[in-house]
Amino acid sequence: MSFCHLRPDIGVLFVRGRDAVAFIDGLSTNHVPATPGSALRTVFTDRAAKVIAVATVMVREEGVVLLIQRERWQTLLEHLTPRMLGQEVSLLDLSNRNHVVYQTMPDGPIEGTWSTDDGITRARIHNALSILVISGQTSATYAQNNEAWTAWRVANRWPEEGFEITPKRHPYACGLESLVHENKGCYLGQEVLTRMRSRGRTGWVLVQGASDELPQERITTSHNGVSLAIVRTSEVQ
Repeated sequence: MSFCHLRPDIGVLFVRGRDAVAFIDGLSTNHVPATPGSALRTVFTDRAAKVIAVATVMVREEGVVLLIQRERWQTLLEHLTPRMLGQEVSLLDLSNRNHVVYQTMPDGPIEGTWSTDDGITRARIHNALSILVISGQTSATYAQNNEAWTAWRVANRWPEEGFEITPKRHPYACGLESLVHENKGCYLGQEVLTRMRSRGRTGWVLVQGASDELPQERITTSHNGVSLAIVRTSEVQ
């Protein structure tokens, strides 16, 4: 079933300038291509490879748009700002000019791309999920569908900030392994993540399963008898 889910907890940051793509690519775990129209997700990590923030990235001619959890907004700015020296990059908060909506089972652009039509930008980041950035203040057109979103997340093993994703975890431990590009150059945390991958020792992993078959203290999200849980790799069958 298709539904929309209003996300007032997500802000819009425009990283503008000639060096914007290289700047973001050089600080995040996923490869950000210099191809306008590209859409993807990436992770910003610290030197210990712990998650600073997860962002949806939309590459534009003029720079990069990042969609970021507001809870992680200030921490990410404190991470980015000192590293802007000598680069043609500026940061512009567009959160008050737009609102963000998640849409499941979407039409529109193919996965990995974004497009704009009639004031709505659609970024397809999953075969069954698009993120809509809509011009203007939040309207009554969209509502928060928390239960439906929880059900979708559990069914699709989709981690969320504050549940599976926390600053105490690295990407491999909270279901973000697909956002760690295996052939990227240096970024903060890269050495730690590469060592984990090469040795096959990530320590923890996000799993999906029947709620009564998972360690109760490790469960992060549940819906109708199915749960997500972060367990030790040694506990995975």
